[in-house]
Amino acid sequence: MNTQDKMDLCRRLASSFRRYELYDDLVQEGMVALLEADARGYIAPGDFVMVARKRMQDFISLRQGPLSIPPSSETRENAKAIRNGSEAPVTEYMTSDTYDSLKVALGASTALLEGDEVLYEGHTEGYLWVQQVQGLMKDTLSERDYEIFLLKYGPDELSLVDIGKKYDITKQRVLQIDNRIREKLKSVVES
Repeated sequence: MNTQDKMDLCRRLASSFRRYELYDDLVQEGMVALLEADARGYIAPGDFVMVARKRMQDFISLRQGPLSIPPSSETRENAKAIRNGSEAPVTEYMTSDTYDSLKVALGASTALLEGDEVLYEGHTEGYLWVQQVQGLMKDTLSERDYEIFLLKYGPDELSLVDIGKKYDITKQRVLQIDNRIREKLKSVVES
């Protein structure tokens, strides 16, 4: 498959998701996946489709946080209630499921939603999503697996070799642990 065929495939796949605001990013993600697959020796066209589609699906799922909260006065009021220890929504329009999700997402901090002077600039939703994902990871993974995940994908982004040195294990063992972590998180997300 030549480069033009790969681009055409990525464009078709990106269009099939009907996420037009992400079209260029999806094409790029698909193309990177195809180039990586090509470098690893995948040669069957079916493999290319599968690899590109999977990368695009992963990209979309990362862009969709599990929680989307508008920064409304109702949300602020409920965030304040959570900080004060309330177990139920204090406004009539927030369901208890949404309230529980807000509680999990906020964790220990409600400062981004409570202050009247805080301007919403799109960062609050991302912050809440990260807080919720971290909570989910801590609940799902063992302490060591969580630490390895943070070292590999966190702000430091250590290599497999560096992580192996830190825990006195081989690069292959770190890779096995990383694969196990991904499978655990995938099973949690899909359930």
